[in-house]
Amino acid sequence: MTDGLPAPAGGTPRTVLMCPGQGAYLPGALRHLGEVPSVARVLRTVDTHSTALGGPRASVAGLLTDPAAPEPGRLVRTDPLGFDLATYAAVVACATVLLDLAVPPVHAVLGHSVGDLAALTVAGAITPEQGVRLLHVRDRLLREAALPAAGLLATDLTAEQAADLLSAADLPQVLIAARNAPGQTVLAGPDDQLAAVRHTVLALGRRATPLTSRTAYHHPLLTEVHRAFRRLLRAQPVAPPTLAVYTATTAGPARAPAHLRTV
Repeated sequence: MTDGLPAPAGGTPRTVLMCPGQGAYLPGALRHLGEVPSVARVLRTVDTHSTALGGPRASVAGLLTDPAAPEPGRLVRTDPLGFDLATYAAVVACATVLLDLAVPPVHAVLGHSVGDLAALTVAGAITPEQGVRLLHVRDRLLREAALPAAGLLATDLTAEQAADLLSAADLPQVLIAARNAPGQTVLAGPDDQLAAVRHTVLALGRRATPLTSRTAYHHPLLTEVHRAFRRLLRAQPVAPPTLAVYTATTAGPARAPAHLRTV
């Protein structure tokens, strides 16, 4: 049973590896795995190629193996590219270990948000070098966009409750960014309007937690960034994935090169 619903009957059980997004970074998270060859190789690759591209202030290996590294909120404020690279490296490194240890074998990878880049890397559709390069391009586009102060707010509302609340509050720039679960809806929008929504949600006795985030991801504020990034991706080489690749936004796996680029 999941959320009160019965599990599907019949069929063959499958193992799916989840590649999460920006919540995956914690300082020193890989301190006990740093000497594992596959993990060390991922961290070294990310740092080497990021440095060649003009890299962030801190090394990704240091962020993920030193418990005294900056906590997420501080890092996303002072070094947002380092935050993104550390998130990506942490997920890819953990996945390499899990793929070696998983019994039964993993049948598919599922990416969520920026974790889609990690999922594509884990499945072999893109190389770690491509992942690093794409995160550098994404960082440049976000900086050049000069976006207003905006962010994300996690609530324990259903999507319907969130939509009703936003409609009643008349806050047109706050939108639903993610339906994480039946009882968890993430909102995105300008900081001032998110603060008003948070006040309203808390007054109702519900939970409303600001998320560590560079901007209002999954929001129309990023439309021009999305368009520019998509244009650059049209010529990006992708290889046939070794595992089925799923994204949180579509029902089926991505197989064709165009679909993989969309992911």
